[in-house]
Amino acid sequence: MKNKTVHVISDSFSLNKNKEFSNLNIINILVRDNNGLSEEILEASKDTDLIILVNLINIFDENIMNNIKKLNCNLLYCSEHNFEKENKVNAIATLTPYVIQGFKSETRNVLYEAIKEIIK
Repeated sequence: MKNKTVHVISDSFSLNKNKEFSNLNIINILVRDNNGLSEEILEASKDTDLIILVNLINIFDENIMNNIKKLNCNLLYCSEHNFEKENKVNAIATLTPYVIQGFKSETRNVLYEAIKEIIK
């Protein structure tokens, strides 16, 4: 795999570098509110091979949905927990081509495998 960039945008999660992925630039972005999330998604989409949205249970609005619809990049939504009870989060999952849910302590390992498959 040649050099690739992955943006991980979350309200509570970060993905550490992995020795197996030495040519992978992982940029973790912590967001605290709706405005920050929308801006970060749009900015990251300009120069990325993959955007991973993780959790984001308490941060979400219609503007973010509209921005996600307009993106022209690989997008993955991941929840560390089962998100079926969260209607707002379900809305994110319907717009992303890749969805991973409910792996808790194994989330990082699952994400590394997903990255490998999505941005070969």
